[in-house]
Amino acid sequence: MMISRRMSLVVAIVVAAGIGASAQVHKYFTPGSVWTITTIRVKPGMDQAYLAYLNTTWRQTEEATVKAGYQKSYKVLRTMDDDGGYNFILMREYSSLGSMEANVEKADALAATVIGDDTKQMQGYEDRSKVREVVGTRTVRELMLK
Repeated sequence: MMISRRMSLVVAIVVAAGIGASAQVHKYFTPGSVWTITTIRVKPGMDQAYLAYLNTTWRQTEEATVKAGYQKSYKVLRTMDDDGGYNFILMREYSSLGSMEANVEKADALAATVIGDDTKQMQGYEDRSKVREVVGTRTVRELMLK
């Protein structure tokens, strides 16, 4: 009887400590949207060609993805300096990592209806490689400070 009371007390303390620790994880912020951030280096003199692509095919695909609910929003940023790194940033906002992952296949199918089949998409990648290079892509979570 004495052992089970002690065991119950130990279990209660461990559970209480666990609840307190997990409550402090988000003490200073609330998890927000998930973003993919792609950095692009446009080759010298090719800004207009790349902007033409962004304003047509890329934008149509992003608008369709937002309208279908697979993504929340998108942004295009242009750096003000030219240090030899990236000079464009493409951002896509998702409500959560789970929704982003759950809608990958649906978004790919939607892109195929907007852009074309895999062959046409690969040709587009090849064409764009003449005017830009992808420096990298990161997936980040927005933190809403409390």
